[in-house]
Amino acid sequence: MRILVTSEQDIASMTIKDILISEYGFSQTKETFEGNPIFSISENVKIITTNRDMIHCDHLENHFETEAFIFCSRHRAESGRPALLVHSTGNLGPEALFGGKPYQLSVSAPSLVSTALKKLNEERNCLGLNEFDVSLEVTHHGPTSMKTPLVFIELGSSEEYWTHKEGASAVAAAVMDCTSESLSGDSVIGFGGTHYASKFNKIVLENNYKIGHIAPKHAINGLTEDVLNQMITRSSNPIKCAIIDWKGMNAENKAHVLPMLEGANIEVIRAKNA
Repeated sequence: MRILVTSEQDIASMTIKDILISEYGFSQTKETFEGNPIFSISENVKIITTNRDMIHCDHLENHFETEAFIFCSRHRAESGRPALLVHSTGNLGPEALFGGKPYQLSVSAPSLVSTALKKLNEERNCLGLNEFDVSLEVTHHGPTSMKTPLVFIELGSSEEYWTHKEGASAVAAAVMDCTSESLSGDSVIGFGGTHYASKFNKIVLENNYKIGHIAPKHAINGLTEDVLNQMITRSSNPIKCAIIDWKGMNAENKAHVLPMLEGANIEVIRAKNA
């Protein structure tokens, strides 16, 4: 089963939900969640709507047993630049300003992250959404504590674009591809670069890597052995190696994280050689 998560507090989420229902044949069931009707296309794929902001949805597995939660979410950025994004969730350091707990990562779903990125890129091209960026984001925000794998697929980056029908259609298509993608196959974790993980986009889109948690340059010096262990173990797919954005890290970053990876017995590959 896959649960698609939407939120009444999220304009983009409601736009994506409307497209899922109208274009993919979801029907209202007799079930409800938090007073909102549940929609389904089969026993295995359901849309739920929460009254909470999705970054605070660590409670979902108290109500649903599923292989994965797929969050249909807005993305907010000061630039307001239109974007189609996907990422795993978690707090790599001591702050938990946007849900979850400090130093805690969710269970990533690398095969779903990579499937979503490929579909978002395909839809951007098919729908002529040339103004939209398509990208992975690094690991950030909640929820963090559930044992069920999850992925966020996002429409951004301002209210103008949260109601953009074609952008929402691209997200809906990516979400639907994730409902049938297996949670299997070897995967990788990433280190270095900025919040928008452009170096890792290439290895997914061109080299078919499945990628889970990504730690950006600004978070690396604060990484603990426990958080690194979570990057490796809190994944639906086995993590076989770490991909390093070598130019996206400074000497201090490398001195901090490379011995930790060696200690964890994880192979290290430079992104340019991946």
